[in-house]
Amino acid sequence: MRKIITATVLSIGLNSLFSSLALAHYPWINADNYTPHTGEIPKLTIGWGHRYPLGSFLRMEDVENMTLRDPSGQEVPLQAVDSAEFNPGEVLEKAGIYTVAALRKSGFYTKTTEGGKRQSKEGLKNVIKCSSSHMGTKALLAVGDAAIDMDIKPVGHPLEIIPRMNPAALRAGDDLPVQVLLKGEPYSGRIFATYMGFSTEKDVFAYTAKTDKEGMGKIRILQPGIWLIKAEYEEPYPDQKVCDVESFSATLTLEIQ
Repeated sequence: MRKIITATVLSIGLNSLFSSLALAHYPWINADNYTPHTGEIPKLTIGWGHRYPLGSFLRMEDVENMTLRDPSGQEVPLQAVDSAEFNPGEVLEKAGIYTVAALRKSGFYTKTTEGGKRQSKEGLKNVIKCSSSHMGTKALLAVGDAAIDMDIKPVGHPLEIIPRMNPAALRAGDDLPVQVLLKGEPYSGRIFATYMGFSTEKDVFAYTAKTDKEGMGKIRILQPGIWLIKAEYEEPYPDQKVCDVESFSATLTLEIQ
């Protein structure tokens, strides 16, 4: 009986430790126009929170590996306008799908009974949980006549959502096939999606799906608008003396006409 009780308590403890990922903040890319004409310069920010599209903004100092790829895969320069806004350094001349990508700087966050600390759990007392986070975010901009057939390439984030159909060719009622990669390999797990205006409640999504062993899943486009797709994963940290878990999240924003 003691062994059963001990195992049950251990199971509850582990479930509690690994179930809080969905409550974590996550970044997403905002664009003032997801479907600009050729010759325009869109304004971009990175949202931060878990009430899409409400929340705060990530500061540029907390962001790294910020890139913009044109339809041919060439990188377009990006520049910071202020502490939160950035944009391409030149007008977008080619028609097609552009991919904006960025990473939030990775780091540790340890929750203790005295509050949160942005460090590993080494040297801390009364630790509740330590997490090392890796957060990637992307957005697709459909510039000009973007509904042409094209292959959208991954950018190499630790966890990444890649559309396998040009979203500019989709309408409400269609399915958007996506592939999720974890460290470059197919990830089998849940993916979440919502659209702007569906809800402002914490961690509420309009659609949930599951990817298969090839990392493939489908998002049903319930209505036109700006959509956010999210994936997340958590695993034990390699050195438990340093931290408890390593977490990964990925978001993708795009517009369906």
